[in-house]
Amino acid sequence: MGERFSTSSHIPVNRVYTPDITSESADSSGCSDFSEKHKYSEISILLLEVNLMSHEKEIKRVVRESYGKIWKAEGTCCSPSPESGRVVRLSEHAVHEALLNEIMPLNGKRILDVGCGNGNTVLRIAKEVGSHGKAVGIDFSPEGIAEAKKKAIELGLDKVAEFRVVDAEKLPFEDNYFDAVVSECVVCLTPNKQRVLNEKARVLKPGGKIVMHDVISKAEMPKAVQTNPELYCGCIGGAISQNNYVRMLQQAGLTEVKTVDYSGEQAISGYPVSLKKALDSQILMAATNIDDEKDFQEVVNFVRKGGVGYALFTAKKPLINEPQLKSR
Repeated sequence: MGERFSTSSHIPVNRVYTPDITSESADSSGCSDFSEKHKYSEISILLLEVNLMSHEKEIKRVVRESYGKIWKAEGTCCSPSPESGRVVRLSEHAVHEALLNEIMPLNGKRILDVGCGNGNTVLRIAKEVGSHGKAVGIDFSPEGIAEAKKKAIELGLDKVAEFRVVDAEKLPFEDNYFDAVVSECVVCLTPNKQRVLNEKARVLKPGGKIVMHDVISKAEMPKAVQTNPELYCGCIGGAISQNNYVRMLQQAGLTEVKTVDYSGEQAISGYPVSLKKALDSQILMAATNIDDEKDFQEVVNFVRKGGVGYALFTAKKPLINEPQLKSR
């Protein structure tokens, strides 16, 4: 399978060293010294946190390097369509237009695109927000941001469009700042999805909207998929279920969470295209490089049971004292 992440996709709790509190550390009354237990407990928790941080840093490194190469080559985030053999670009897909329609009208608004890549969506939004609005794109790839800034200057949009190299988990904006926050096939690439969604909600104005589309898992994903760098960087290995995304958006304090499944077939430039089939085909192609028979069968069965799909999510930040409405 080639290069793998240096740590498991799950926290290896069994590898965390926890010093044993033996009878030798007990006092004369037969009770263990509380301070010693407390100290060892803190050490165990610290080691667990270090392990998790190391895992998250490794994921970010692999993804950053992968997309840095794509943007440096002036490429695009895409997948091959098994029906036509052509490349599926999300900017051509109906889900991209649906995302933009959700945040219309744009005039005078401040819009944030999290994981903007080479800036195409931000620049399209910048044309609509006008001189009193602002279109901001953030990405942790310096190569993508450099390309986005170059395009903004060429199009004469550099006064309206702003691009920054930023980690989605630590947005450098004040609370309640943007009218809408969008992302396109980005959250699946982040190791701490809840933190990213929390940050999106924090910088969103009350009454504002979060709109995102992403890969979703339709069955329990095997570790061989989760830990494959090619599939993770291809927006597959880090995918979670639609229900988990809904739960996380709600946990971020958002309401009126709605979902639309875009896994089915769409006509793009006269060709029938299915994001689900394109993504599932990537999984099966990667499976051909798996030597372990058990891992191979788990990956094949994952696709048979549903594999992955694609969905659009919308959610609203409630106004102060606004009653919370159920999601659907």
